[in-house]
Amino acid sequence: MHNNRRRIGAVVAVIVVGGVVAATSGAFSGHGGGAAGQQASTTKRPPQRPHPLHPVYNPPTSHGGSGSSEQQADNTKIAQAAAGNSTAWAAIEAMALPAPAPSAQFPSIPRAARQNPDSYATAFVAELLNIDFAKQTRPSLLSWAVSETSPETMPGTPASAAAKFLYANLTSSNSPVPSAKAWTANAASGVTWTASGVSMTTCPIWTQVLAAGWQPPDLRMDCLDVTGNLTVTQPGRSTAVKPFSLQLGLGTAEYHNGYGAMSLNNWTVG
Repeated sequence: MHNNRRRIGAVVAVIVVGGVVAATSGAFSGHGGGAAGQQASTTKRPPQRPHPLHPVYNPPTSHGGSGSSEQQADNTKIAQAAAGNSTAWAAIEAMALPAPAPSAQFPSIPRAARQNPDSYATAFVAELLNIDFAKQTRPSLLSWAVSETSPETMPGTPASAAAKFLYANLTSSNSPVPSAKAWTANAASGVTWTASGVSMTTCPIWTQVLAAGWQPPDLRMDCLDVTGNLTVTQPGRSTAVKPFSLQLGLGTAEYHNGYGAMSLNNWTVG
């Protein structure tokens, strides 16, 4: 255990550094990573008008062991690793987020789905990737995503960047969300995305971190490797089905009770 514990600060630091770099990879370009989707929910929900939400953030925390010398040493290593990415953090801090606003196009995830990580992740990925480009808009998707944010609470995260991490990921060059130009082209061509067969496992490195005794500041914090299939349809063309994968970070939602999305990295499709 002690040998594992001595390594754990460095292991978690790798997660932090990798996430910050990914979040600022073409962060202001708005590029998307191609096609992606998930099977649309058949549950009917009442239409929602776009309306900004108010924070209700109240994460569950644990003080058992949080003041131990091991925990403090780990947190110091994590904070030091984060501090080494000051330029990347500054880029995230400078971002202007859209209002956190679910809408009729992208409704809030139901409360019942927010109570455990797997059900929330399934609902989040489904809504993020099920798109009819001619009937839905990119600004509405990003406003919805902001409303689903969980702040990044790792040691060393600047307070003014904490709630912008997910948005930075989704507007980076390695994101499932297409650029504004690509979205417009998809809409004109009648493209739709539908994802299915979504499944997930806990990220191995996250299992290792927790098993070694490190405690996250938010007990809902989780890391999931998500996979599924994307069906892309377009009039006049053959339907294409492509496998996709991504890594989803979770935590306590900023604007809802229960889980929210903290980060989205490692997007691949095809």
